[in-house]
Amino acid sequence: MKTLEELTIKHDVDALGLGYTPLYANIFNDVREDVTKVLEIGVESGRSHRMWLEYFPNATIYGFDIFKNRVEEFHRLQEGNPNLDRSVMFTGDQENVDDLEEFLSLYGDDFDIIIDDGGHSMRQQQISLGVLFDAVKPGGYYIIEDLHTCSGEWSTLYGYKIINDGDTLTVDLLRSIENKDNSITETNYLTGDVLDHIRDNTKSCRIEIGKARYTNLKGYTYQWPTMIGFLEKK
Repeated sequence: MKTLEELTIKHDVDALGLGYTPLYANIFNDVREDVTKVLEIGVESGRSHRMWLEYFPNATIYGFDIFKNRVEEFHRLQEGNPNLDRSVMFTGDQENVDDLEEFLSLYGDDFDIIIDDGGHSMRQQQISLGVLFDAVKPGGYYIIEDLHTCSGEWSTLYGYKIINDGDTLTVDLLRSIENKDNSITETNYLTGDVLDHIRDNTKSCRIEIGKARYTNLKGYTYQWPTMIGFLEKK
């Protein structure tokens, strides 16, 4: 089987440039054949979706997206995909609780991995975490990519405001969970009870640096390192 790095190159996925590929590989290389159910929020052209289909050969990969950006490219690249029998798509908005709950009612829980690579706003990240955390099976992972949007250097992305007035930064929320402290007791989108439940059912939480200094293809250098959060479920 191809390595995750080889697959990121094959499918032109930005995880390699962002520095996430070795972090994922360190966790999942030894169990990739055991993974059976993965949800990725944020599909766009579907490049990472196709990568995960090939990397996890025995898994159904679910994609959750509003499907308003790069839809034509997505359908074009899906043509001829030999793994479509393991590909499930759902149209929804990750900050809409009804959409998230409808997804769960259709496809259940027991996910080995949930990856939030969606809109990257504090509202989206935290609402999705609150609704979907319990859909991860014990020993599984809830992962939030691109925590560097907490830097505030992007006011909007994909038409959504990244940080609203009074928002708790998701990176600060995860650090509080990682440090097992009570510095954050609730956020605009997570009640105290929900946050306590997440803390009590998290085996480990860590924020990893992908690239200390990252310049994208347009020549723009990010103010913060690229960052990704891993929550392992008890």
